[in-house]
Amino acid sequence: MNTMLLHDFAYVSVSAKRVCSRILDEDGVWLAGLAAAAMTEGDGLRLRVGPLGDVPLLGTTVKVHVGEPLERDEVTVVPLTWKATTAPGLFPVMSADLEIAPLDRELTQLTLRGRYTPPLGAVGRRLDRLLMHRIAEASVRAFLEQLVAMLSAGETARL
Repeated sequence: MNTMLLHDFAYVSVSAKRVCSRILDEDGVWLAGLAAAAMTEGDGLRLRVGPLGDVPLLGTTVKVHVGEPLERDEVTVVPLTWKATTAPGLFPVMSADLEIAPLDRELTQLTLRGRYTPPLGAVGRRLDRLLMHRIAEASVRAFLEQLVAMLSAGETARL
């Protein structure tokens, strides 16, 4: 199987309606900054556990494309495409769905379900199994944590 799957979730103490409006604000252009910061955290993991120690690999900037949201009952699904803009052949393109689900009036669950194909053929698949998948998981976790922090900070600023 060449396609790798990622799944993570987080909770934010903000209404689902407010979360949706904030995420879709400006067509989600601001999400690229969160994704780039999340990849930096993934690079930190690579430096801690990777076989190359402190030898830096290529850094990258990221573009996040936000697709048209879909609504299913109370859940909103926002399609995302997460793509490296520098050295794109060395980094996978991740397609993901960000699910925004209300748990109560002021508590929302954010779930990210992503998939990607490791680049560089068989060598890339082997590297992914050894290390890169953990970096991808750390990046997704960091992305959700930063999204929660940003959404929470926005609500505090409104008070």
